[in-house]
Amino acid sequence: MSALSQFFLNPAFFLPGAALVLLPILIHILSRLRYRTVRFAAMEFLLASEELNRRRLILEQLLQLLLRILAVLLFVLLIARLLLDPGRLLMLRGASAHHIVLLDDSLSMRDQEGDQSLFQSALVTLETMLVEGSRQGGAARVTILGLSDPRRPLVSDRVLDGAFVQEFMPRLRNQPCSYRPALLAESLQAARDILAADGSVSPQVHVLTDFRAVDWSNRPEVLSALEALGTIKAGVDIVRIGRDARSNVAIRELSAETLGAARGVPWRMSVVIRNHGSVRAAGLRATVLVDGASQPGRILIPDIEPGSEVLIPHDLSFDSEGRHLVEVRLETDPLVEDNRRLLAVDVAERRTVLIVDDEGAQEDAGFVSAALAADPALTGLSTAIRTSQTLTAGDLSTSDCVYLLNVRELPADLVLVLADFVRRGGGIAWFPGEQASVQWYSEALRKPGMKLFPLPLGVLQTAASPTTDLLAQEQTPFLTPVFEQHPIFSVYNAPDSPFPETVQISRWFQPASDWKPDDGERADGVRTLMRLRNGDPVAFEHALGEGRILTFLTGAGRRWSNWPAAPAAPGYVVMHLLMHQYLQRPVPDIELRELVEPFSLRWSSDEWTDSVEVYLPEAGPGEEPVAETFLRLQALQPQPAEAVSGAAKATGGNAELQLTIPQAGRPGMYRVRRFRPDGAVGDLAVVLNVPAAESALALADPAPLTTGADRGHVRVISGDDAAALGGSGAGRELRWVLLGLLAAVLVCEQLISLRLSYHPEAAR
Repeated sequence: MSALSQFFLNPAFFLPGAALVLLPILIHILSRLRYRTVRFAAMEFLLASEELNRRRLILEQLLQLLLRILAVLLFVLLIARLLLDPGRLLMLRGASAHHIVLLDDSLSMRDQEGDQSLFQSALVTLETMLVEGSRQGGAARVTILGLSDPRRPLVSDRVLDGAFVQEFMPRLRNQPCSYRPALLAESLQAARDILAADGSVSPQVHVLTDFRAVDWSNRPEVLSALEALGTIKAGVDIVRIGRDARSNVAIRELSAETLGAARGVPWRMSVVIRNHGSVRAAGLRATVLVDGASQPGRILIPDIEPGSEVLIPHDLSFDSEGRHLVEVRLETDPLVEDNRRLLAVDVAERRTVLIVDDEGAQEDAGFVSAALAADPALTGLSTAIRTSQTLTAGDLSTSDCVYLLNVRELPADLVLVLADFVRRGGGIAWFPGEQASVQWYSEALRKPGMKLFPLPLGVLQTAASPTTDLLAQEQTPFLTPVFEQHPIFSVYNAPDSPFPETVQISRWFQPASDWKPDDGERADGVRTLMRLRNGDPVAFEHALGEGRILTFLTGAGRRWSNWPAAPAAPGYVVMHLLMHQYLQRPVPDIELRELVEPFSLRWSSDEWTDSVEVYLPEAGPGEEPVAETFLRLQALQPQPAEAVSGAAKATGGNAELQLTIPQAGRPGMYRVRRFRPDGAVGDLAVVLNVPAAESALALADPAPLTTGADRGHVRVISGDDAAALGGSGAGRELRWVLLGLLAAVLVCEQLISLRLSYHPEAAR
């Protein structure tokens, strides 16, 4: 019966039905036996005349018999549901059928259904398709691609026979599922390219997938790829693995304002948890681990409505310096891998803020330093106060951010160093004083490509000046500012905050007269953060490269405002602590990434050699074993056609080295050790997390994929209906063809019967 299943959807009906073909033959024979020959003289004349038409009558009777046999056979084929298999005729035509299997090995296929994952179910389905296909014989070839990386075929253009199946089955059973997303459009395009270049007569694509909506629905590039397969006459079977849509709760994001912390000082991270299911998620708990050790207490998670998410802040403190791996884990559900997320933190004894103050007594620097580091054990900050004459590049490289107070002007080479510091992610805060060179701030700091200052400066203004627009009754020696919504001003924008009215500003710089005060009208990337009651802007933010620049047109001390003194002092302290957090440059040797594409790094060949050591993360409890945890690799120069990275542009276009790590395919922290030409060592920590998009397990609607004139070659079937790869997978049921043939045969049979029957003329 297995041989018949290659040709029929209901093979059990074929053999009993085929026996019915004998009925027309038996009826024909029995009808010939009903007559007994009796010879008499009157009939001899009639027989002699009938001899002339005997041959024609025999042919017509045989034709009638064949039509009746064919009618019965067509009835049987309709009941058994015959499939057309063009692969069976390919040997006669000197060609072969090429089957391309796209195996979904994305993270979502790790979803558990029963006692096995969807990926394991897909492997079982694929094994059945290969085994059944190898038994059919004929000319069939197979290529197998993984959806996570179609550029690396699992099997490339092999003849589908018993030897191949015997060789490939052990490898197939041990095939791991990746942690990456499905590159569906790229995989379909790769299949089309292979089939178009191959020229096979019966091309067929089989996609074994969990059929998630995030991969298939509202994806124009996927529809275009499916239609492109139709242009080369390729059939597409989307084999759906799994049965029902699954609920899932996942950690979508684990982040922090900064990846640098101080020992013993609370460091805040934020956890975003999303409910991808259709029912409310309640009673969830999360565990925090540092370097694999569980921390006391758990994160309490509020109920999450379907399709929504919550952001939960959580504070940690570290007992030791160095680099630490922080992990948050949810309780187990069917898709375990998206219940954990990682990040790395660089912990120092103290974080350093550089304060440059060119005023003789450095009074303003003292107020800022007291706000940031009055008690380093509480804030985790230490300050270094310098003058611009003693400032060096080394001071910048070891500082989280830089305050520039009362600076008249800086040497040109130091301006370049400062610009490079900001482009690489550093932050600076300007507080010009009376001695500020208006021309230098307005011109030298605003050169194209080095916009370190946001606007051209105008005259120095005082609150009691007659040029202000205050009403007569408001002629006071100070003005109160109005704060925009911004992270550094959260203490002033909190509901019922008493601090905004405590700030009194008496002196400030006005912008140049030709400067437009409306941010939207200028559209220069500068945002106004604070204005006085008379409308004058006095605080701004803009970006340069990866860094941030805050500019205040008033002083940081008590000479221009009461900000550092009571009652405004508490808000002043909190604002500067938030400013440090906002301006703190990224930790240069920590990167956070998702497992989306093959992992590669680039750096300047002038700074580092090509020798690299890579320490891979070890497998945790219950995780898949790791074959190796240490690699010694060599970085190579990238291909000339590849674009120059941002790092190369920032270093003036120096030659680059590129390192690709194929083994970096699982979540965890990868430590990459690089070597400088002088022998110094630098460790780069790269934390890889699973892609957040893989957590959405809702199923797609098959109708948009299979309807339309350009998608008639596409069908969506379940894993139980997947056909063997030897040829029946490319088969198509001939229901309407068989019905048409049956109708034609019955009409012809009736016409022949009418001709052979006796119809005397009616008596007149």
